[in-house]
Amino acid sequence: MDKVLLNLGCGFKKGSNCINVDKYEICEPDVIHDLNVFPYPWADNSVDGIFMFHTLEHLDDWWGAFLECARILKSGATLEIRVPDETSSSALTYRDHNHVFCIHSFHGIQDRSGYGTNAWAHTEDEKVPLVMISYRRIPFKQYLWMTHWPFKWLMAFCGVHMRNFVHEQIMIFQKVGDDND
Repeated sequence: MDKVLLNLGCGFKKGSNCINVDKYEICEPDVIHDLNVFPYPWADNSVDGIFMFHTLEHLDDWWGAFLECARILKSGATLEIRVPDETSSSALTYRDHNHVFCIHSFHGIQDRSGYGTNAWAHTEDEKVPLVMISYRRIPFKQYLWMTHWPFKWLMAFCGVHMRNFVHEQIMIFQKVGDDND
């Protein structure tokens, strides 16, 4: 049986092996669905993987969407989320961004990425069956040429000290537990 992979909020960037989902007909998605409307049209524990590339920051209820992804993912399946880095001015000022994210946005999620979580958030661990397994900050693709600069220290300096040095955050979560839960 083929894997069920969802590309939620695909826009015009459709995945070739995915069910592409967007609320805008002009994008010609495979499924037209507003990700602010719950429940999503997939059964519990029915999806093998979800990609949300620069989608979560546009939603009204990002936490509700996150919980919906947890509901429809199979045990062991992954959710890959990409959002603008919180240090980017565009993360704060772009007119369609409703939320800004950082590693701390997901406190209360079990964490195996090495970043840890606050003590108060441990009470949430069992409520969301997702574990963060990876967290990275990388330059957007259009800025990858900078990684070939002869002065790597300059890129590191710019990333730390300049707000408009545009990075994105990549967070990968894995569903844990039994599909029958």
